[in-house]
Amino acid sequence: MDKQALQRTVNLKAAQVWRRLVCMHSELVRFDAPTIKLNGRLYRTAGRCYQEENVVELGTQFFTYKDGWHREMLEVILPHEIIHRADWVLYGKSEKKCGHGKTWQRLMVQYGLEPSPYHNLWITK
Repeated sequence: MDKQALQRTVNLKAAQVWRRLVCMHSELVRFDAPTIKLNGRLYRTAGRCYQEENVVELGTQFFTYKDGWHREMLEVILPHEIIHRADWVLYGKSEKKCGHGKTWQRLMVQYGLEPSPYHNLWITK
């Protein structure tokens, strides 16, 4: 999949994730979904959320490195990062380093995901 097609796929999924979060927490309706940027230089972290800037970055290599990771990126990592933004909007700065505190964990569980701050994806240069 070329980068433009991947960006379109990721944007569509991000919009779905945000709409689902808005259905769960109606106060999010006043906020835009995060802008999603693909970053070819991420090798250790699959994604990052810049909460105040409303931007999520995803590591491009994690989509293409190994079979099945495309789904993991769209179904787990992308929602994980978007939920950081929702946590910040709903509750302010997280009480734990890297934003994996109790409110983020609660949102992850409500969304239907394991509230783990870690992923099991890896890339070797």
